[in-house]
Formats: sequence, structure tokens, C-alpha cells
Amino acid sequence: ENVSRELPVDAMGAMNNMDGMDADAAVSSTSLVGIPKEVVPAMRKAFSNLCTSPSGVLFENALLQVGVKHEYVGAQGRISVFFGNLSSSPLLRFKAVVDDCDHLRMQKQGTQGLLDEEEDGGCTIAARTQAKLLLLVEVTAPFDDAPAMRITFKNEEGVKHEYPLRLPIVATCFMEPVTLEPGAFMQRWKSLEGQERECQEVVKAPPTSPAIDEDYMRRISLIITDGLKFGRCQGCDPTPWTVSGAATFRTGAKDLNGNNINVGCLVRVEANPQAGAFRVTTRTLHPLCSKAVKNVALVSIKLA
Repeated sequence: ENVSRELPVDAMGAMNNMDGMDADAAVSSTSLVGIPKEVVPAMRKAFSNLCTSPSGVLFENALLQVGVKHEYVGAQGRISVFFGNLSSSPLLRFKAVVDDCDHLRMQKQGTQGLLDEEEDGGCTIAARTQAKLLLLVEVTAPFDDAPAMRITFKNEEGVKHEYPLRLPIVATCFMEPVTLEPGAFMQRWKSLEGQERECQEVVKAPPTSPAIDEDYMRRISLIITDGLKFGRCQGCDPTPWTVSGAATFRTGAKDLNGNNINVGCLVRVEANPQAGAFRVTTRTLHPLCSKAVKNVALVSIKLA
């Protein structure tokens, strides 16, 4: 049976390749069950949706459903992860290992045994019940990836399952919207010119989507405001085919004066209705912020 042991999803960095998978990631194994290739596209779509949604299903197969609910205020977030046993038998030695990240201060608590890393550790999830994990996080620096979480368990027959996932904790979760007048927006936009500060990419609208019209642009505007948590800066452009937004990326890190370090972020999405495409441009003072915002925007537009 071909299964995926490692998912080539460095989340933000690879989000614009979420419809593909590294063929080398498939291995043959009789003693370890991973994530089947056919599940990967749905997984990546679920991850992308959760990057801009407060709750939803991250992963599901016949045995297990992993749900996520997350909320953020400034630089801090509260992430609840639910592991539901969908089968009629218990899941044994169930463990969830969340990697520590340089850019996140993280407190972890969960169902007794869930966070054990010992070989014989873990908890038992009885049939039709669930285990819970709570993460309290504070971001300390810009980033463009997402924390890895590895789930392992055994079924009653002793077959080990191992699922490498990513949690949808991405840079745009820590944005606070800013509303700028057209003159102020354009002044800041020009001041952030330069290769290190700008990221730009063109994305085609999905083949099944309707023609790009003003209703479509309203959906794009909602992606910027509700999904990416940017303030809509109206009046910056003479056409209805451009959406501009501004936000502040909040961190819990302090500068030499004891003030929190924050990063101003600008985004513009320009539509080309004839070509059925969008150009996404982000400008910030930090290259990782520019890249992170662009990647979330691209994936969100693909799902619009």
C-alpha cells in the first residue's frame, strides 16, 4: 500500500503548490500506515480554508477526524484541536507531537497522555469519543511557515498509524486591520518600493469559477478583510478591478524601549477580467511578512 510518510507542505512557503505532492514522499510499508495520496488534495484544501476560517476540519479519514478552532487577539492566539475517533474500536497510544517554533512562544496542554513523547506513552481514545489539545501561543517574529504536528496511534490489531500534519497558525492570524485614506496608502506604498520588501505573483482564477465581475471583486474584497484581516483602503484606484488593504502584524517581542515590535503590511489585488487572472502584490518592511501575506492571499483567491 502506498502511503505518505512526509507531506511536503512547509505550509506558507509551499501553499501555492498545495495541489501537488512530491512523488518521493510515497513509501511502501506493511507496519506503518500513513496518509494515502488520494486524501492529500482534500487535506491541503482543508488546511488552506482554515488559514482564513475560525474553525473547521483539518483532516478526516475512516478512523479519525481532526478539528481545529482558533482565535487571535493581537500577538496572541488560542488554538483548540479535537481528535475524534470515528471508528467502533479504541485508538491506542494516541499521541500528538507539536514542534516548537523559534517564532512562537507556545504553551501546550491536553488530554492526559496525549502529549507524551515516550514510546509507550499516549492516551486511549474510546470509540466515538475525542481527545483535546489546547495551544496558547504568542508570536515573537515574522514567519512564513506553520507548525508541524505529528499524530501517531495504534489500532486494536497493533497496526501503527502516523499522520504528519500542519496547524493553520499562519502570519495573517496575527494581523490587525488598518484603514488608510487613499493619499496615505499611496504614500506608504511608494515608500515600501524595493525588491526585499515586495512580493508579487499572478494567479489564475479557478477554471470552474464564473467570469470576473463586480460581484466576484466583492468576494475578493471579503477575502482581504475577513480572511487576511486587512482593512479595506477604498478610493485608492480609479477602477473596480483593484482591492487595496492595510494591516499591522503584531508581535509580543519588545524593542530597546520596551515597545512591542510590529510590522506594517500593505496588499493590492489587481484583476484582469479578460485573462481571468489576478496579480497579488504585497509590500512590508520585512521580507517574510511580504511572502507570508502573498501566499495566503494566493491560496484564498484560488478557493474563492
